[in-house]
Amino acid sequence: METILHRSIRNLTVSAMLLAVGLLLPFLTGQIPQIGSMLLPMHIPVLLCGLICGWQYGATVGFLLPLFRYMLFGMPILFPSGTTMAFELATYGFVVGFLYAHAKQKCLIALYRSMILAMLAGRIVGALRKRCCLA
Repeated sequence: METILHRSIRNLTVSAMLLAVGLLLPFLTGQIPQIGSMLLPMHIPVLLCGLICGWQYGATVGFLLPLFRYMLFGMPILFPSGTTMAFELATYGFVVGFLYAHAKQKCLIALYRSMILAMLAGRIVGALRKRCCLA
């Protein structure tokens, strides 16, 4: 039987590993700019973190990932794209984790529904944030 402490340690460890994957994954696709801009590799670990660990961890990893990447590698530029990405990725992690946790049945349909709605919500937040920064 898994205790709350064991679950918290597991979630923290998985979140840290997915944060590391999110930091390094853009290097694999960054060599070819057309593929890197289409795949958006930083989003994949955030979505996985929200699904595996829950919305709290997904939102935290999503918000911290572009900020840590800027501090370590200087990309993405912190303002306006880095802050916009931070809010967009946090929305991805929050929405996918929250919707999947509150799904009546944990099935493939609930997974796809959660991911599609999370991607739409993240894009909306990203667009709103970009619009606010430009105004």
